[in-house]
Amino acid sequence: MKTTYQFNSWVTCPKPNSQANLRLFSFPYAGGSSLIFRTWASSLPKNIEICPVELPGRGTQMKSRPFTQMESLVNEIAPIILPYLDKPFAFFGHSMGGLLSFELARHLRKT
Repeated sequence: MKTTYQFNSWVTCPKPNSQANLRLFSFPYAGGSSLIFRTWASSLPKNIEICPVELPGRGTQMKSRPFTQMESLVNEIAPIILPYLDKPFAFFGHSMGGLLSFELARHLRKT
């Protein structure tokens, strides 16, 4: 399956890299936005594509209603992120983002 990069307000890939063999999804801390990962692309090896996730109520999604329940947030993110899972991937989360990435990985493994 080939990923096509259409506008998605949740998954941002500031430097799309079709040659990358690993996609790294990064989840910010509670209250943080995807911008905290803006410099990572220049620091990571060229074979890694960084795709920060922008959560509702933060950054470019400031006007979206934030979630108050982890399960609801995971259920919302899972179908959005599926088209990006066409190559090996990893999740990185800082603080609440770590919990979110863990729960998302558990959810995706079940489906």
